[in-house]
Order: sequence, then structure tokens, then C-alpha cells
Amino acid sequence: MRALGFIVVAAVAGVFAAAAAARAPTVELMPVNDVTVFSGADSPCPFDIVFTGTGTVKVTTFYDDSGTPVRQSIHGALTHTIGSAWHTLVSNGPAPVHVDLATGNMVVTGKEFAFHVPGDGIVFGQDGRLTSAADGTELAFNGRSVVNVTELCAALAP
Repeated sequence: MRALGFIVVAAVAGVFAAAAAARAPTVELMPVNDVTVFSGADSPCPFDIVFTGTGTVKVTTFYDDSGTPVRQSIHGALTHTIGSAWHTLVSNGPAPVHVDLATGNMVVTGKEFAFHVPGDGIVFGQDGRLTSAADGTELAFNGRSVVNVTELCAALAP
């Protein structure tokens, strides 16, 4: 019986030693200031529009037993704007992002943004589950995407 107790204690000590060897996740606050300009054929409107995402997010990086970063979890709410030279619409997007660092694939869940115009409702918005490749190309989307070009452009026009 004493030998069994020793084996159990040794096994538990081994588990704790392995857990202690694993690197704890790191957390950092990261400022975000993304700006995308849509002009010419890239703009849904007959004028240039600018889409921004600004704020601070918390990035948690997780590591495998060898200390290699394997995934990240990004949380925070960005303030998004879409605007023209004349008007700007504002939205907050609290959608968390999960990144597989081996593949670079990202999964965004929740409300990314929703631009409202009184009387027209949401004229540009997206919520759900978006999976993108490392280069930003969409791999899968399950959710709701709204682009009411007529109402969006009317709200941003002079």
C-alpha cells in the first residue's frame, strides 16, 4: 500500500512539474488605429469613403509546452467610423478575435460593426462568425451582413 501511495505522489508531482514548465499566457494592451480608404471602383459610393477602427485591445498569447506561441485571443471594443469628406457614421464593435498562430487563420465572432441611419436602420454592418486566412481572405462566414449602398451613400453624401 505504501508503494502505491509513493507512485501516486510521484505521478502528481510529475503533473505539477509539467504544468509548472508550461509557459503562462502573456497579456498586453495594444493600440489599434486601422484606416482603409475606398476610392474609385473600390468605393461603393461615387466618392471616396474612409473606414477606420480605433481603440485599445487586450491580446492574450498562449504557448505550448516548448514555449512556442500557438494562439492568441484578442478582446476589446473598437470604435469604427465610415465617412466621407462631408459626413461620418460611428459604430462600436466588441467582436473578439481568435488567431491560430500556426496557420494565421482568424475567427471573429459577434458584432463587428453596425452603422445606423435614422429612418433607414443599419445601412452597413456585420455580425456572426467570420473565419479569415492569414492574408485576410474570407474562408467562411455564418451570420448577417448588411450593405444598403443607396442609404449608406445618401448618408455620407454632401
